[in-house]
Amino acid sequence: MNKYEALMSKCIKNAYKAKGGTKSNPLVGAAVINDNNIFYGIHEKYGFAHAEVNAINNAGDMANNGEIIVTLEPCSTYGKTPPCVDKIINAGIKKVYIGVLDVNPNHAGNGVAILKKAGIEVEYGLLLEESDLLIEDVMKFQMKKMPFITLKTAISLDGKIAAHTGDSKWVTGEKSRKYVHKIRGECDAVLTGVGTILADNPLMTNRVYKKLNQPARIILDSYLKTPFNANIIESANISPVIIFTSKHKDIKRADILKNKNIEIIEVDEYNGMLDLESVLKTLHNKGFMNVLVEAGAKVNGSFFDNKLVDKLQVFIAPKIIGGEEAFSAIGGKGISYMSQAHTFKTSTMKKIGDDILITARLNDYTKDVIEFTKNFKVD
Repeated sequence: MNKYEALMSKCIKNAYKAKGGTKSNPLVGAAVINDNNIFYGIHEKYGFAHAEVNAINNAGDMANNGEIIVTLEPCSTYGKTPPCVDKIINAGIKKVYIGVLDVNPNHAGNGVAILKKAGIEVEYGLLLEESDLLIEDVMKFQMKKMPFITLKTAISLDGKIAAHTGDSKWVTGEKSRKYVHKIRGECDAVLTGVGTILADNPLMTNRVYKKLNQPARIILDSYLKTPFNANIIESANISPVIIFTSKHKDIKRADILKNKNIEIIEVDEYNGMLDLESVLKTLHNKGFMNVLVEAGAKVNGSFFDNKLVDKLQVFIAPKIIGGEEAFSAIGGKGISYMSQAHTFKTSTMKKIGDDILITARLNDYTKDVIEFTKNFKVD
């Protein structure tokens, strides 16, 4: 790995620190280098300065005649902030290294063209495949008009999430349970089913990582069985609570929940369950880009049956629960033949306390980004 690849790797690592705070904006990291002086910057929060601007501001006069490394093509249009290309040009940067280009039609190579026209040397495709993972959620959000779905579950070595009695406290260790709060804090919303509310009465909040996001809570509840005194209802002042329900809902219960500042949204049903695509499209329209599913076997299975899971995070505890009637992590219809099994693009393993966390990607939304970056030419 050469100097610039090492710097880009650091920019990528830094960019992930803002996960959960940028909403529908991409995660971006940048670094200004002049001789042996390095100044980093990230896009810290939605509506605030972009990574390039922060890196240049941190560099001050040292930005003049320096170089900048940035994970994503600098923006070239006015949005909530001015174009980053203007900041780069005015700072006197002599060369720009870019990870991936922006396929958004409003940008799509325009930043590169503007920089080159200003006499600035531009190189793109640096750590291409690592940089593109920073924007996989943005790509799905923009292309599919759906949020990026991460499904998290915790299981024993024999794949159980609870004993046959329903007891599930606790499958995994304390360090894993603490880490789940980080995962929640990196998402816009946490989604669960009414079955989990009735069985566990969870809060579904981030109560550990105070600097991270406090996600909205989403409940799938066809008949509005959610108790009025459930923890998630009583904590609506902490973050919004949205219940998706059906035409079969209890109108009186709906009115009581609305008076508790709970948003009630009716969607169609499909095969006797709430139509998940309608739920997710509604969440997209509300601006939720990253949604974490923390639910039981029925909801988890429905997400897999409908091929709606983009990333899977499984905490595996060194325990055996056993029992034919013990609860499994994934229900639903499942597959009929092994050739139909859900396969993963990439996976990683991480030890957390006595447990193992496996993170696996099921979908790839960045193929177009990689191809565009590889093939783009400025006339």
